[in-house]
Amino acid sequence: MDIADQDFIQLVKRTREKFGVSIDDAHDMIFAEEEMRRLVALRINHNPECRKQAMRDMLDKGDGSRFIEIDGRIRFRA
Repeated sequence: MDIADQDFIQLVKRTREKFGVSIDDAHDMIFAEEEMRRLVALRINHNPECRKQAMRDMLDKGDGSRFIEIDGRIRFRA
C-alpha cells in the first residue's frame, strides 16, 4: 500500500470535515494508526516535499513536533 500526496491531503480534509477538528487533531487521529505512521515515515524519508514539511514541523514546534531526526532519518516521536 502506498499513499500519494493528494491522497493524504484528501484524507486530512475528510477527517476534519467528518469530526469537526483542526488540522493538528486530524493528523493525531490519522497517525494513531501504526500502518499510517509507517506509510508516512516512508514518504517523509523518500519524498523531498514530505521531508521538507516534516523538517518545517520540527523547526516550528521543536520538542512539540510529532517528528524527530535520528541519524539523518526522520521518525515519529515515541
